[in-house]
Amino acid sequence: MEKIEIDVKMTFEDMYRFNLYHVYHNSQGILSIVLGVMLALISVLTWGESNVAYNVLYLLAAVLIVLYVPLNLRSRVKKQMRNTEVYQEPIHYTFDENGITTSFADQSVTMPWKQLYKIVSTKRLVLLYGGRIRANVVPRDQLGDAYDGLYELAKAHMDSYRFKMKKN
Repeated sequence: MEKIEIDVKMTFEDMYRFNLYHVYHNSQGILSIVLGVMLALISVLTWGESNVAYNVLYLLAAVLIVLYVPLNLRSRVKKQMRNTEVYQEPIHYTFDENGITTSFADQSVTMPWKQLYKIVSTKRLVLLYGGRIRANVVPRDQLGDAYDGLYELAKAHMDSYRFKMKKN
């Protein structure tokens, strides 16, 4: 029975990456990119054929739409990191046959593998979704060599459609 234990200290960059991932992997984030690109294209394709003021407004709107989300997320994450106690201290994770145990201060919660909504790995993060929106974020650099063990544990205990980890 394999057991993996790690301590995770959340950083601003890790939380920001998670928020960007979450926003741009749903319809609202994709729509904002498409809208920004369409406005930029309209501006470029009609340049010289219509009023220059309209072209400039389209271009400004495109830039604002594309930049608003990441800049807004950046400020929200800074505030969240500063005001949330959980991000001030390391969180202890234990991954084993029973599931995922998360410990912080004097509290400990175990989530069986079958209750985990899904598990996703990106280039820099492993996301443990307890629901559609809420996820525990484990930076891959803090997981280190334990990634392969977590991959095998999760693959053995989760349904394939909920398992979105990439092999190392």
